[in-house]
Amino acid sequence: MLTGIDDVDWASMGHAYTDSATDVPDLLWGLASEDPARRDIALDGLYGAVHHQGDVYDSTVACIPFLFELASMPGLPDRAAIVRLLCSVAGGRNPDPAELDAPFEDERENAAYVQLYFDAWAGVRERADAFLTLLGDPDPEVRAAAAEALGEVHPHPERVLDALCGRLPVERDPRALRALVGAIGELAGAHPEQLGDAAEPVLREMVLSGGADHELRLAALVQLARCAPRALPAHSVRIALDTLRSAYERKASAARAAEPARERPRTDTMVSYLRDLEATHYALADSDATPDLLLELHHALGDRSDLRFPLLLGQLGSADWGQRMAAIRMAGALMTGWRIPDDEPLVALAGQLREPELRLNKAALLELQYLAPVARVVADDVVAFVEDWWESGRTESMDGLRWLDTAIGRAMEVLALQGDDRALNALKSVLSRLDPPEETERWLTAYGPEAGAELGPVLHERLTDLDPDDRGVTRRRLLDGLGILRHRPSLPLVIAALRDSGDDAATGRHALKALARYGTAATEAAPLLRERVSDATARDPDRTEAAAALWAVTGDAEAVLPALRAGLRSERRYERRAALQVIGSLGPAAVSLAASLRGTEPQGVDEAVALWRITGDAEEALPVLSHHWTAQPVHRPEIAACLVEMGPAAAPALPLVRAELSSPRRHRTDITHETAHAAVNVRGDVASDEELLRDCRCIVAACGTG
Repeated sequence: MLTGIDDVDWASMGHAYTDSATDVPDLLWGLASEDPARRDIALDGLYGAVHHQGDVYDSTVACIPFLFELASMPGLPDRAAIVRLLCSVAGGRNPDPAELDAPFEDERENAAYVQLYFDAWAGVRERADAFLTLLGDPDPEVRAAAAEALGEVHPHPERVLDALCGRLPVERDPRALRALVGAIGELAGAHPEQLGDAAEPVLREMVLSGGADHELRLAALVQLARCAPRALPAHSVRIALDTLRSAYERKASAARAAEPARERPRTDTMVSYLRDLEATHYALADSDATPDLLLELHHALGDRSDLRFPLLLGQLGSADWGQRMAAIRMAGALMTGWRIPDDEPLVALAGQLREPELRLNKAALLELQYLAPVARVVADDVVAFVEDWWESGRTESMDGLRWLDTAIGRAMEVLALQGDDRALNALKSVLSRLDPPEETERWLTAYGPEAGAELGPVLHERLTDLDPDDRGVTRRRLLDGLGILRHRPSLPLVIAALRDSGDDAATGRHALKALARYGTAATEAAPLLRERVSDATARDPDRTEAAAALWAVTGDAEAVLPALRAGLRSERRYERRAALQVIGSLGPAAVSLAASLRGTEPQGVDEAVALWRITGDAEEALPVLSHHWTAQPVHRPEIAACLVEMGPAAAPALPLVRAELSSPRRHRTDITHETAHAAVNVRGDVASDEELLRDCRCIVAACGTG
């Protein structure tokens, strides 16, 4: 066993913690030990030093033949872990030098560093036939690990597919069967033209005749959705929901203890910790893979919202509150990333507010915050939740929580983000007692100046009571709020804040933005604004903000053009963009700057929009705007707003506009970057997407059938 291990010059090699890898042979021998604690320590050492955080060293490459020998030893325990270690060392299907962050300044050292990863990849691939042999190993964990490995690292995918498909009829272990199905889908997805046609009928057969193993059918359905979506059966959603119900029934009938029975001693290693964590997971009857498979199915279905929304409704209706908790997170990801076909998903999400479990209530309210621009249909449900909360005497511990993170705080924010009058009293109370939170600007924007009579005095009083030396975020947020509300009695306070800002540039900018929002009602601020705009010693961003305010207050284009011209020369994109937006608001009055905008190469969205507003030349602007519509989806709302201004002249852009209206995906959703983690934890900007849809409909109406 481990023949030749003493012939390797380990002393000349290194790993994460030493330039001499003389400890590596002991780690390899430890994997072959009869003592499970020693095996844990050895595996932990290999991951911690020889393959530290995925790195590859010369000692890592030298370990590969010995790891294969150990993985192939009949009866040796924990060989599945060795197989997975080999897959990790190989680094996947094909290492990309661009993704290898070589740490050296010397090019030769960097080349040697990168070469180690290629050597490891090649060293595993050239011995990968061993994994084919392990498909028939007596240990089902080894068989499952071997199937997963074959889907990733074997150099001959056709041969592997034949072996995996040949194993399906004789495999009886559920986990190993799911690994076979996953590997078949992995291969077909990686080699669609080469293997897609062969894998499709196999996966479809597993979906349609997977027997009583619902998870196996669901695993096959996931892979079919990934590599052959056209072959999905009509009852795909029912198959997935049957799996969900089966998982709940297993969980409900399980009588296992929370603490798993010890089959091996604990060791002070990460390997032992992860094994215990997995065992506890099983003991709590959450061992099935259904939640993860459902998440994978959503990702695999992508734009198939005709399947994803019915699946979501079924998940939200589960009898298991834990399954519904996962469904709530998916509801937020789906409805912020994809356009909602009707009110039913929102109603089902709001239905979680009627449940007694506080965690369900709060999770649903958090997602409704992101969905507030489209969630007015369930505002009454949110109000009913609040009323029931108070009437029933429910309470919630505030330990470590902001008020906004409590259930009632979240409910009030959902209503505030919709400008719902029923939240005004709560909002007044919050703003009068607490420092205005980061969300204040979004709340007040939703209410608009109409709410100024009720909320304006509250902000006015808070600003008046601030210590004159307080130059912090509270003052800036109060200034923002007063500008949004355009509270007339507070105008002298805003002007004073600008006048007294001195070297506090941040407060000065917020005061300028507030005055711009006041517009012509702030004419008394004009002398101070003119002084700011004409100050050639001021920073360009400050002069640009002052120019925006002076233009909004006085409409004096000649006074602001020099400052805007200086802003255009800025090398900082943000500062230049701010100047372009003000220039666009001037329209024809900024014609003297048109040549400067045309000279920009490549011309951006802001330049094209500003030029259109100055010249009214749609033929000049449309090619640029159409290009950026496709190349930079994030800018579609502002492009669409410009096309609305063009009216019938925007007709050449109709194909893009109609494609947007027919897309199930919100404009900022990039499905190519959707991962199991990101898709659930990152939420799209629903408000800007709804504005985009509204403007697209206006464009179609203005351009008729052109």
